[in-house]
Amino acid sequence: MTDQIESACRQTTQQPGNTLSNHLPPESDHSLHQLRIKLSSTDALPQLTAIGMLIGLLAGGLLILFREIVTGSTSFWLPRGDEHFETLSELSRFIIPVIGSLAIFCLFACTPVKRRSVGILHVVERLQFHKGKMSFSGMMLQFFGAIIALISGFSVGREGPAVHVGATTGSLLGQKLRLPQNTLSILAACGAAAAISASFNTPMAGVIFAMEVVLRQYTLNSFIPVIAAAVMAAVLSQIMYGPDPAFMVPVIPMASLPELGIAAVSACLIGVLAAGFIKLQLWTASKRQKLLINPLFLAGICMGAVGYFLPAVMGIGYDTIELILNGELMSVSFLLTLLAAKLVTTALVTGLGIPGGIIGPSLMMGALSGAAFGHLGDLMLRLPDVSSAFHALLGMVAMMAAVLQAPMAALVTVLELTRNPHIIMPAMFVIVIACLVAGRLTAQGGLIEMQLNAKGYDNRHSLLNQLLSQKGIATIMSRNFDLLNDTDIVPVPVHASLQDALEIMESHSVEVLGVYTSGRRHQVLCGVITRQAIDSFYR
Repeated sequence: MTDQIESACRQTTQQPGNTLSNHLPPESDHSLHQLRIKLSSTDALPQLTAIGMLIGLLAGGLLILFREIVTGSTSFWLPRGDEHFETLSELSRFIIPVIGSLAIFCLFACTPVKRRSVGILHVVERLQFHKGKMSFSGMMLQFFGAIIALISGFSVGREGPAVHVGATTGSLLGQKLRLPQNTLSILAACGAAAAISASFNTPMAGVIFAMEVVLRQYTLNSFIPVIAAAVMAAVLSQIMYGPDPAFMVPVIPMASLPELGIAAVSACLIGVLAAGFIKLQLWTASKRQKLLINPLFLAGICMGAVGYFLPAVMGIGYDTIELILNGELMSVSFLLTLLAAKLVTTALVTGLGIPGGIIGPSLMMGALSGAAFGHLGDLMLRLPDVSSAFHALLGMVAMMAAVLQAPMAALVTVLELTRNPHIIMPAMFVIVIACLVAGRLTAQGGLIEMQLNAKGYDNRHSLLNQLLSQKGIATIMSRNFDLLNDTDIVPVPVHASLQDALEIMESHSVEVLGVYTSGRRHQVLCGVITRQAIDSFYR
């Protein structure tokens, strides 16, 4: 296909009233020109993989910078680490989130309204409904807004912002090189995989998360570049922080049948909690524009008030997860109190617009609920030598899977975090239960899908558009220039997708388009594409 396309670029036909030329691009543009042609067709896997590796390095470097800024900034008032807000005075725990909310408000005020959407929701929205095009200003808002939120103690995660920054890195590189639009989604997924890989030191989980949650498809042409990006980001992360994952999890023995029964009941309750979290977050977001007080400032007050009484709720919660996983079990009453406060606070502050993620807090909520429910079940059945880490870990994977409705991403995450194959079967067991319960209660899917529905998007009606957006016009364009006859040519760039071509046809009421590639001074005719060819492709 590629050889035919490049040959077509040399077999141009000049039409009356046509601005296209039969000149080839200048020599300095020729290599990039050939790359765009190659990527428009179906046999560009090596080139996409090479670009994916570059994106992995760029995104991984940005996320390491992000993490270092957060760690370095909080070290000024948290000597024990960026999660130990309990070392602050009660007044400081109230004031710092309020000041942080004001700083975030100023940051949002300096950003155009159409660029203020952030997080994983924004990434999925741009990939599914806007051809994978993302903006630099939106990435900067997410980058610095999330830094302020994290160092101010808000109950948000860094993985959502990391996915936004990583995905935008891939998208912007593709736009800068004017690569075919059907590749932008793949490049953005490469950045998202690199983000998760660098955040947790879990490259496999990064790949599955990018495919299941962000890109929402599994194809060879996207899988291989995404894997390459995740590996390169993991290499950078290990150079900086070593080979250990985000959590040091002790060795967990095989579970007994009674423990699996406790885990099943716990998974049902976690599914209910996940559904409640989703609905509360969506309800808060729906009321945001109707508040008399600025929602960001209100979020700061809420976070400060909770932090004043329960400092463990502040931050992502990784320090609390570490304590539970290493057997330092707190009282059941305190675990349940902390769980309720973490769930409600995270739903409120993210719903009010604080630019942070929900993956990290959902893992803490899962660890708290798993440890509490598991301990209660163990006491009722009087089981000896039960590992609290076992129930906490299953709670983490169940909560993450239920909130995002991403079972594979959650399963692979727990496998890479524990590096223990004995956890796979119990994890699969609780994932199935929690996802079914949460999905049944929400009736519309996970948090991201329900947020898209709340914004007026209908994923069912976008499937055909997604299919057409993922294929470049070079895949099916023809070299038969006689189709143009003697009429004026309506042009379409060679890097456009089939969806772009269809939209141009409808806007100009034509059945045939001339496909061109741009040099510095000339537009070179490469082929033609017809509505009939597009219809045949998707039928």
